[in-house]
Amino acid sequence: MPKRGKGGPLARRGVHLGNEECMAAMVRYIPVPDGLHPAVGSYPMMGTGPPGKGAPSRKMNGHLNKGRGHSGWGGPYHQHPSRQGRVTRWSYYHEGDVEVPEICVYSIENRCMHEATGCVRLHAKCTSQWQLMDKGRWYNFRNFHSIEIETAFEDVTKDRVSLSIVNPTMLGKAGQGMLKLMGTFQWEVDFNVMVLKRSDGKRNFKIRRVSTQSAAISKSAKATTFEWYFLDANSKWVKYGQVDTLGRSDMVTQVTSEEIESKFISGPDTSIVFNNSKFQYQLDFTAMTQTNLSTGKVRVVRRRPVKKQSTKHNSKSTGQNSNMNQELPGTWDKMSDGDRMTLVTLSETNQEYRDIMASILSTIPNVRPLSIKRIQSPFLWRPFKNKEKELAMMYGGDKKLNVQKLFHGTKSEHVDNICRENFDWRLHGSNIGQLYGQGTYFSNSAAFAHGYSSPDAFGHRFLMVAEVIIGQITKGDPSMKRPPKNPSTGELYDTTVDNINSPKVFVKYDKQEYCPLYIIELS
Repeated sequence: MPKRGKGGPLARRGVHLGNEECMAAMVRYIPVPDGLHPAVGSYPMMGTGPPGKGAPSRKMNGHLNKGRGHSGWGGPYHQHPSRQGRVTRWSYYHEGDVEVPEICVYSIENRCMHEATGCVRLHAKCTSQWQLMDKGRWYNFRNFHSIEIETAFEDVTKDRVSLSIVNPTMLGKAGQGMLKLMGTFQWEVDFNVMVLKRSDGKRNFKIRRVSTQSAAISKSAKATTFEWYFLDANSKWVKYGQVDTLGRSDMVTQVTSEEIESKFISGPDTSIVFNNSKFQYQLDFTAMTQTNLSTGKVRVVRRRPVKKQSTKHNSKSTGQNSNMNQELPGTWDKMSDGDRMTLVTLSETNQEYRDIMASILSTIPNVRPLSIKRIQSPFLWRPFKNKEKELAMMYGGDKKLNVQKLFHGTKSEHVDNICRENFDWRLHGSNIGQLYGQGTYFSNSAAFAHGYSSPDAFGHRFLMVAEVIIGQITKGDPSMKRPPKNPSTGELYDTTVDNINSPKVFVKYDKQEYCPLYIIELS
């Protein structure tokens, strides 16, 4: 790879380009040898490259180049400039170099038509991914670190974040590369200079944020919305177009955050001039500062992404569908009448996501999933709720049912069928050997269930979370094809377990007494 010079303003900041299609028209690439703008954090979308030194050698007319590097240019985004083919890179891979440093919106929903032949963008299941640079190449942070960085970066008041220490035992094969780079040291991200710093000061890495396109130029629902802020006289961050913390409405700027974003996308190496009722200001995109042209007062400016919410409540409806929707959880996304089952990827800011993470982390510290998806299956949910009502009447109240959310480890090839047809040990088998009965096995320990999952071709493991009616329990054994009779009630026990006093394993025999709720994909 050719040596990289310091470059101009764009080169110092880093720019990504193209549109949300994986085949972009009339685009030329911008070399970004030295990372990105320290105060911006991710890349504006551009349609032209900078003039003069460092400009690409040719224009992409109609389609992006399929795997051929630009002659005379070796920026950090080209993995193999002379190679005829290209490889689609996913955010869970160690290597994260891509020709166009943004996330392919189509990959989020498995709809990218260029995945097999090689997409020029990074593929991911979320709208952002953080990377670090080592020896001129970009590498993906592990998912749990990327989430930690993104969560902090979404908070405009934060200029740094300390990362959790890597636990080597919890990393899969794909995580070994990052382990070699980061080790088990304490690291801190400095957003002001976009650098990852080791606590002992002996090693630093440049970092960048790769995301979907800015909503200023993309109409995709997966586009990233950015907001612009300035630091007011009280050292509080105020969004452009809003009143500062002193309450001075006459000082509100005549330019909005959305308008600034559009200007920034059009020319990230330029500046803009705007007014309020008293003064005129200049906002310098390169320095990320706002200057009062009358008084000379300079204020710091920040550009940060807006937190995304993936969960919606069912909208109100009328007629027959209204009664149907009332039987479903209010947190579910709206479904069409003909949908048997829908999967919804949860945002890490979603409360359901946080609740599941809290349960996982209690037995598997430091783990972070690649994704958590909600399973919306009315045809499994309704029979489960009906059974719950029936047993509540039998036991004289819901509290005696002891309904819990439990884990189930499985193979990747069984996940889809479980979502549609529910757990069935006769079809999906059991990795525990039916030690406590011939039924479907669950555990209240994520670590225990994880031990009975199986990695797929990529080394990923899958845990399911199910809502399970525990009811009356008894010790199980391998001969049990159904629970024995409870002598005190004359009815069958509901569940067999490994230990009466402190059960970790729960075996169920009636499919209506459990319902799959979530899929957790782990690296």
